[in-house]
Amino acid sequence: MKTVTNCYLLNLAISDILPLIVSLPFEISFLPIEVPWGHLGCQIRALFAETSTNASILTISAFTIERYLAVCGPFRISSLSTIQRAIKVQLLIWFIAILSSTPYFYFTKKIDQQCFFDGNFQIFVTICLHISATCFFLLPAFILFLLYALMARRLYNVGLLHEVHYFATRTTDLNSLSLNAKQNRSIGYRPEQQRFQSVHHSLSRALTFPRQMTFHNGNYPPSRLLLHIQAMKKSAFKML
Repeated sequence: MKTVTNCYLLNLAISDILPLIVSLPFEISFLPIEVPWGHLGCQIRALFAETSTNASILTISAFTIERYLAVCGPFRISSLSTIQRAIKVQLLIWFIAILSSTPYFYFTKKIDQQCFFDGNFQIFVTICLHISATCFFLLPAFILFLLYALMARRLYNVGLLHEVHYFATRTTDLNSLSLNAKQNRSIGYRPEQQRFQSVHHSLSRALTFPRQMTFHNGNYPPSRLLLHIQAMKKSAFKML
């Protein structure tokens, strides 16, 4: 529970193991034998089955949103990605999951040793099934597909732009050195003029192209793109 990722994984494990612990004993109701629980047992089984399923889907969606913010908005997520915030999100997930599963508790009853939806509420059951299919299947699937596509595009663009920035700056430096060498050969080598040209060239590069200046070790100063990449890495490692 020391990281946000562990909080989401623990919540996902609880929602997945809940049917095994709670709903599995009620599956005996499908057998043609008398069981100690009746109508209430079917209602509890339906409630926990729907709650665990909805909680799992919402947890995966929330975790995907956290990943998207870590990749596409690392500067903002670094201050928002906390364990306290993750716990609040998980409590909200369980509240929504239980609230959305409550109608199935009232619409389920036991008929001939099996659990069915009450035929008197067929219209309401149909509406609830359509809402559940939309909110807990179609919409989360669309969100996951969209966010992972945006993350893949962001990672591709960041890597591509970094390479373009690096090679473009290197090419500019090589062209500048080649041009200076040709000028020296054409007009003859004079130390005083060479020193003046070097100082003038350095000052003009510092004022006009500050991002293309190099340090003594050949590295480039951190640009906005490089800072974004570093923040993205920090936010990604923070989630591990």
